[in-house]
Amino acid sequence: MGIVKRFGSITTRMLLILALAFLLIIILVYWVIETQAKPRISAMTSETVVETGNEVVNSITASINHVDGMAKATSAISGGLPKDAVIYQQTIGNLMQHTDARIVGGGVWFDPNRYQEGQDRQSFVWSRDQAGEMQRVTGYDSQSQTPNPYYRDWWYTPALYARHDHCVWSRAYVDPVSNYPMMTCAKALYNSRNQAFDGVVSFNLLLDNLDEAISKWQERVGGYIFLVDLDNRFLTFPDHAMVTQVTAANPQGEMMTVSQLASTHARFAPIATALDGINNTLISEAVTKDEGRYTLAARSILSTTNMNKISEQESKLLSALLLLNVDQAFNLVDSHLIDTIAVPNDFMLQESATAFIFRMPFTYWKMVIVKPDSDMMSVANALSSQLIRTMLFGFIPILLLTAWAFRRYFTRPLKNMASSVADMGKLIAQKQYQQLGNHKLPNSSISDIQLISDNTNQLIDRVVENEGTLAEINVHLEKQVIERTQDLQQAMDELKASQVQLVRSEKMATLGQMVAGVAHEVNTPLGYVRSNIELVGDNLARFDELIEHTERLLSAFKDSKSSQAHLEQLITQTLQCCDELKEDEVREDLAHLVQDGLYGVDQIAELVVNLRDFSRLDESKVKNVAINDCINSSLVMARNNLKTLNVVTHLAELPPIQCNPSQINQVLLNLFNNAAQAIPADKKGELHISSGLENDARQTPDNRAVVIQVTDNGNGIKESILSQIFEPFFTTKKAGDGTGLGLAIAAQIIEQHGGSIKVHSTIGQGTTFTITLPRQSVIVSDKQAPQALFAS
Repeated sequence: MGIVKRFGSITTRMLLILALAFLLIIILVYWVIETQAKPRISAMTSETVVETGNEVVNSITASINHVDGMAKATSAISGGLPKDAVIYQQTIGNLMQHTDARIVGGGVWFDPNRYQEGQDRQSFVWSRDQAGEMQRVTGYDSQSQTPNPYYRDWWYTPALYARHDHCVWSRAYVDPVSNYPMMTCAKALYNSRNQAFDGVVSFNLLLDNLDEAISKWQERVGGYIFLVDLDNRFLTFPDHAMVTQVTAANPQGEMMTVSQLASTHARFAPIATALDGINNTLISEAVTKDEGRYTLAARSILSTTNMNKISEQESKLLSALLLLNVDQAFNLVDSHLIDTIAVPNDFMLQESATAFIFRMPFTYWKMVIVKPDSDMMSVANALSSQLIRTMLFGFIPILLLTAWAFRRYFTRPLKNMASSVADMGKLIAQKQYQQLGNHKLPNSSISDIQLISDNTNQLIDRVVENEGTLAEINVHLEKQVIERTQDLQQAMDELKASQVQLVRSEKMATLGQMVAGVAHEVNTPLGYVRSNIELVGDNLARFDELIEHTERLLSAFKDSKSSQAHLEQLITQTLQCCDELKEDEVREDLAHLVQDGLYGVDQIAELVVNLRDFSRLDESKVKNVAINDCINSSLVMARNNLKTLNVVTHLAELPPIQCNPSQINQVLLNLFNNAAQAIPADKKGELHISSGLENDARQTPDNRAVVIQVTDNGNGIKESILSQIFEPFFTTKKAGDGTGLGLAIAAQIIEQHGGSIKVHSTIGQGTTFTITLPRQSVIVSDKQAPQALFAS
């Protein structure tokens, strides 16, 4: 009866129910830990690694950011200084004297002719001596000491193409003095008066403390950490000997790339592949955004740099960065993690691991944290064991006390809090934030509830305070809009400045077409001159035979022992040879062959004269020119492309005009070639060219402009695109057959001469281009900013 009575009591039954519930909870908790908690804790551990990685990136970036700020300040100062060597030496020299010890060199490097007309080099450079003192270096201005110009160096050229107001960081290289890694910060220098590109400001930053800093962070994170630069070349590594190689170019040793390390350690391949994939993705984004600008910048950076110190891959990466303007905003809050890689068997840790890849702003370095998976799960395993033990020894009394304590100490206070929170919710729904302060939660004797009350009250205070700061945030946003507008204006100015490069590219394309035609024209007369000379050589051999017979006859006459019969035989042979030469008319053939050869040489000489007149390299400035001579020489240069056409010219007698003959020739050659390409192969092509004076009764005969008309009978141009043919990059040709710049540049040249170019076209009948040039042209000088090809 005692046992039955005891088990029949409410307390016992409650304890049995609680015991069963506790067992079920233990089983449920174990299942949750294995299926939910461990993966979550592993993810939290990863988040901790990511947070630490972001701290490392922010720490290193903040250290480097002051160099970027110094470069921008130096660029602004240099752009406003007068071109005076003493002022530059004093101003920039004083600034260099007060730089941080890790800045081991730098200075101001002017682009050719930007410091002084006709002066190819002018730089103001400082470097630290063995004692660590900053000293002026003058050797860069001497061509005998530095035959390779600095304005074509691997760090100078990328800064020229930058589209942002920050440093363009070079790849890492080893300082030959200290054997520490070093990087160069290059910032474009603009003249403060006209915002024209003047040169580059540079600072050389010694990375001597990177290994020490990374080692400290590595002790905190676990596993190992290393840095790579833009081209995935190692900056740091736990074992330097594994990533350093000696080359002929760098006998002091240089850091290898991740791909080179993966070739010798296959288990490093997943990390190397991921790093290279990030760079390839960057290049693909740039191609997708603007393939033309990207390709032009990549080729320009690669072709204009000297000493082969920049690789094709690096030029692509730099071009992609400059085009995309990647990571030029530094935010301490944003995460810099870009990829997470599973490494099945890391060659350093000898176990499975996870690699976290971070990107560093400004420099586009990448940091890799390799964390062992065992470390990732150790926290979860320890927490699981501790939780089970705690539940076994402490959960039973807690369950017994909960029923009594919960209602008294938690339910009632929480109900009161819920009521207050409900009132706050109504105020928030009504957006009456300022009245939240009247509904703060009351104090409680229970610390947990008091903590909730305190945190909630603090949140209320912050909401009220933030209401007051919203106005300030709006003001800040307006300032940011103004700054972004200024950045866009600067980008437009830089885009206009690139026009000169585009003009030169199109002129080289036109020159290529002209050279192909000249080569064909020279080969034809040269071929039959060679053929005639070979025939002359064959005929001269027959004269050699006559000379041989004559010499034998003379020898026989001189020899007293020669018989009369032998003499008669030799005479007969000699006369027979003479008769054969007369019958074959060898002498007449030789005369004709020589005359034909001279005619071919005269044709080549005529072509060379026309080529010289067309190029007018010695007459590149404005002068008085007969426009008909320009037309004739351009026709000679385009003769190969026009050989299937019937070319008709009507050139009136015209007075000379003032123009740049080389530029006018370029316009005419472009129109002639376009006309030849516009006529189908199955149609008899005709090209009519006329010149004369403008028929304008309002002008006196001496002031009337010169008019040139170029008419073809090709396919014509559709009216829907007729207004677009002078726009840059617009072309109706197939991809690869044209750049779309020819007519745009031609229109600009004519406009700079104060003239005009118009077009009239009829589908199926042909097209007529009309050029009008004033007698007195006003041409934009080289020192003035070129007119933009790109409309905003």
